Amino acid sequence: MDYEEDQLIEQTRLCQLEELASDRWLLHHQAVVQLSLKAVSQTAQLREETVYAKLMEAEKVSLLVYDAILIEIWREEILPHLLKTESSLSPLMIYSVLYHEGAVISLLELLLYHSAACEALGDSIVDLLDYCHRTLLRSAAASASSRNHPSLADSPILKHLDVSHLEANIAIRCIAILRFLAGHADNLSEIVTSRMLTTTDVPLLAVQLLMDQQPWIRRVRRQSDGDDESGSRNDDDEMLEIYDNGQWRRCSHDEASGSSGGQIHPVAAHLWLLLLSLLMSPVAPRKYDLNDFRCQQLLKLRSSLNPYVIDQIPPLAEFEQWLVQLSIVGAHQVWRHSGSSLQKPFILELVAEMRQLMLKQLAAEWTAILDGQRQFLSDESPETIHRLAAIYDPEHLEATFDHCTSRHTTTEPTTTTSAAAAADAAGRQTNIAGSSTCTLCAKPALHRCSRCRRQHYCSKECQVADWPNHNSDCKPALKPLTRRDGGHLNLLLQQQH
Repeated sequence: MDYEEDQLIEQTRLCQLEELASDRWLLHHQAVVQLSLKAVSQTAQLREETVYAKLMEAEKVSLLVYDAILIEIWREEILPHLLKTESSLSPLMIYSVLYHEGAVISLLELLLYHSAACEALGDSIVDLLDYCHRTLLRSAAASASSRNHPSLADSPILKHLDVSHLEANIAIRCIAILRFLAGHADNLSEIVTSRMLTTTDVPLLAVQLLMDQQPWIRRVRRQSDGDDESGSRNDDDEMLEIYDNGQWRRCSHDEASGSSGGQIHPVAAHLWLLLLSLLMSPVAPRKYDLNDFRCQQLLKLRSSLNPYVIDQIPPLAEFEQWLVQLSIVGAHQVWRHSGSSLQKPFILELVAEMRQLMLKQLAAEWTAILDGQRQFLSDESPETIHRLAAIYDPEHLEATFDHCTSRHTTTEPTTTTSAAAAADAAGRQTNIAGSSTCTLCAKPALHRCSRCRRQHYCSKECQVADWPNHNSDCKPALKPLTRRDGGHLNLLLQQQH
């Protein structure tokens, strides 16, 4: 319900490191988890994305980036120290903080599908780029060594928690976020594409993930001897699992390698489109220096660009031709053949400040923050356990999902026909639209322009027909949240002085 969403968005707030895992943070955590669930439900049910619209109106998209970096610092700096020095920590409390990072990234992935949400990030888009880059580097390093993060996986306190599952989900969603940011680069500052090409070198990372690591596939140890008769043929009592719609399921070697044909994996598709958006952009010839090592790595992609892949992602045909030119004329000539200007303009580069400011705060208040964390993470009182159980309880989550997919509670029998159900849904949507009428044909309007949120339309056809008139007036309804607007970073800066 819209009122419930308004309450949840009001509960989301800026929490400092010393407030992490406090009562105030638990309210914020509950709101983020439920908003993430509602956003997933609305997308899956092809409903109006009210969570996206309300978060945009409240200018809280960049708050999610702040949240993700906050938990990252807690996981890398605070948690390992506590795991080494404390033996009375509660796994449930630790899991609640780790789960929060996954919920935030899941919500960001759904929001950043829209170009307007990417623009609303403002300067915090640089912090998000660096966060995704660090996450994927950590995932690639863990995969290369066949180990999870040592400080987490080696702790007896966390041995019953599937930390690797959370980390893998976050890494996969970071791939989608980078792909959306690169895809919307035309509506963003050139700084975004430039940073992905130069500072973080996302193309080389994408090649490594696509050709070597393949984060959508993982090896897990068998639980019993009965697993030997499965379709997976692995050594050392291991089996393969593949990432499928947010879950991990067992698969065979043929399915994992793609030799049996079928649809290309969505994560692999994200990586291909990410490479296509970056290397085929007008910024690439001026920003991406094709040295011998980069050329060698990029040319590895030719072995995977078969007709089966190109048939599913047709724009890759142009990318394949570019790789052929790269192999023939060499790195020094391929950009000249692209027809783009090679002149390098003078561009000021933004600096990612969120993480540095948080680390300074952590260093200044290390003892106090550790004491607060130690006290909360050791709390196993019935009140706290029940409070957390209410957030993750399956029946509670199912009820939240049902609230999202139905606007009002109906008293009609459950045996209504599909036609009646469709009419009832249409009636509910009409109530939501209120007295709004279509800009073009004056019929009752059920939709709004997702960019400006001002023009109402009864159908997609009317919106397309009205676009030539509406194009000049269609601008984002909200200004981007930047550091100059007194956003979240300014709050941190005030606390440093």
